[in-house]
Amino acid sequence: MKLEDYNKYYIQGSDHYLIPKDVFKELFNEMINWKEESQKQQEVIDKAIKKLNDFIECCKAEKLESGSDYLHHQYWDMFERFNKQVKDILKEVE
Repeated sequence: MKLEDYNKYYIQGSDHYLIPKDVFKELFNEMINWKEESQKQQEVIDKAIKKLNDFIECCKAEKLESGSDYLHHQYWDMFERFNKQVKDILKEVE
């Protein structure tokens, strides 16, 4: 529903609208759907952030254990796996 559509429900001389029950139900269900969708999106985003933080901690631990920097290909392999995992998680939002 567009903002202009509400004008037909406006009660003249007041700050109120009188919306038919079926229109209200439709709007209410739409609001619930948006709420559920945004919750799912937030869960997916939280999973991606956790994955990123886990990856960072893993890199820190590996660097401490080895006492030196990773070899270039080790960094690249880990990054490719991580990148794919995060992309897969974020595709859940679509």
